[in-house]
Parts: sequence; C-alpha cells; structure tokens
Amino acid sequence: MQNGSNSKIPVTLITGFLGAGKSTLLNALLRDPRFAGSAILVNEFGDIGIDGALVRGVDETVITLSTGCICCAMRGEMITALRDLHFKRVRGEVDEFQRLVIETTGLADPAPILATLLGDPVAATVYRLDGIVAVVDGEHGEAHLDDRAEARAQAAIADRLLISKADRAAPEALARLEARLAALNPFAEIRTMILGDVPPEALVGAFDPSRRREPPPEGGNDHRDGIRSAGFRMPANQPRAALASRIAVFLMLNGGRILRFKAIARCDDGQLWAFHGVRHVAYPPEPVDDCPETYENRAVVISEAPPEHPQLLTEAD
Repeated sequence: MQNGSNSKIPVTLITGFLGAGKSTLLNALLRDPRFAGSAILVNEFGDIGIDGALVRGVDETVITLSTGCICCAMRGEMITALRDLHFKRVRGEVDEFQRLVIETTGLADPAPILATLLGDPVAATVYRLDGIVAVVDGEHGEAHLDDRAEARAQAAIADRLLISKADRAAPEALARLEARLAALNPFAEIRTMILGDVPPEALVGAFDPSRRREPPPEGGNDHRDGIRSAGFRMPANQPRAALASRIAVFLMLNGGRILRFKAIARCDDGQLWAFHGVRHVAYPPEPVDDCPETYENRAVVISEAPPEHPQLLTEAD
C-alpha cells in the first residue's frame, strides 16, 4: 500500500522484547543494498549506550536515545530527535535518507511512539507510519508472553510478526508460538527467521493490507493474553470529516482501553483514507492510493477489553 503523501518519509518501527533479536534483524537489513539510505533511531536501556555501536554500516544519521524507555514522560526526547533529524536533513548536515527505522528498547510500549509519530505537528508533517514490526523470541517467546505485559502489547499492535531463532526452537514449540501469536493478533502476517534472514520487503510496507491473510470474521476474539482483536465493517461513502469525528468519539468513549485503532475507508470524495488511533486519541486521516476491496471500509481494533459503542463504526449517518 502506498501513501498518497509521497513526500513524507516512511517510518518502520521495530519492536520486540529484550533479547528477541531486533538489532540482529536491523544489522542484516542494513547489509542489503535495497535498504540503503535509511536513518536509524535507536532507543536504549541503561546509562551506557551499546545498541548504537551494534548497528553496523550506518553513520551520523544514527541517533541514540538514552532514556531507557519511550513512555509518556519520555516522549519529549523522541519528538526532539525526530525534529532535529528532519532539520539536519533540510540543512544538508546529514545525508539524504529515504526511510527512518526506529528500534525500541525491549521494555518499551510502542503505543506512545506511535502516538508521537501520528500526533506531533512537525513529525506528522514530515514522516508517515509505514508499519510496526515486532520481533518475537522463538526460544523464549511463550514465557515472555506469559510473564510480561510489554511483550503482549508489542505483539498485539504489530502489523507484522517475525519469530526469531527458528533454528534454536523445537518445531512443535514454534508451532505453538505461532498459533498463540495468530490468536493474539489475527490481523498480522507472521514469518519465522534465523539471524535476521528476511528480505527488506518484510519491513517495508508492513501496514499494507494487500500482503496480509484474509481478514478474520467480523466481531472479535478473547483469549488467554487478555487482549482482544476485533474487525468491523464500516459504511462506505461517508463524509471524511464526519467519519473522523465518529472515530474520535468512539476512542474517547472507550476511555483508553484501545491499544491501537486502524481503518481504511473510501469516503464520499472517492478517495481511500487511512485512520489511526492510539488509546483515546484519534489522528488526522492520511490518503491511501490503493488496497484490496476486502479491506475497504474495515476497522481493526486491538483493545484490552471488548470495545464499547461499536455502532459508531458500523452505522451510517
């Protein structure tokens, strides 16, 4: 899926729990010439930064955040980094880059990062979300999902799930993990990898409905991880402003239980629009060039409890 705002820099967010293999994946991709011209933003945990040193083949376009996590209290540093990188690019102080990759610390909840990308006035003008990729540890992923809320949130809101260390886990364990991830996030494509051996296409265009499995039935699923995934059919040819307003009310009335909201709708102007939301906040819609008909006028809701007031999404004005 391409975004109608072609001048914006696409952003790939790589998340995953501690030790899952995010830096290994990033290093493998940066060795591929098809991923050249990317800027890297690395978030670290602890006072001594080492992750930036582990990312090979990159230069001064690497920015390291040392806050240890990107939570609501630390978003200011993320905003500053995104703005500084843009202005350095404009002034010619860093090389032109065609893509920004953000690698989060393993303890980060990706939702505030997503909120920054979509909500900050400067960031939203310069950058566009191209997708969230979560790396899940093939050896220890089930234990992480059992024990850590961060791991569950990372997997739940991802557009693509990459199971690492496929050579180190028993086939039956990998099958269990893949089945659990599919239940936790039925809207994401799932791949396995060894030492980051996935093509760049696995990261580019992760928020691309044409490359996903067929959408699951309307409604949702409840499961052991306490996170619910639900799909809703929305009416077509609605006024864009009215639809955006209804989505905003839906998120507000759900009181922050929504981890992620995403939708693609063809509005009364004939244009496809992508709508995003995080927690109780809705963000301005972005034009979309194309998507399969099966994904038109559909909303995906990832939430910590069954969403209330779904009629705001499903009923026409």
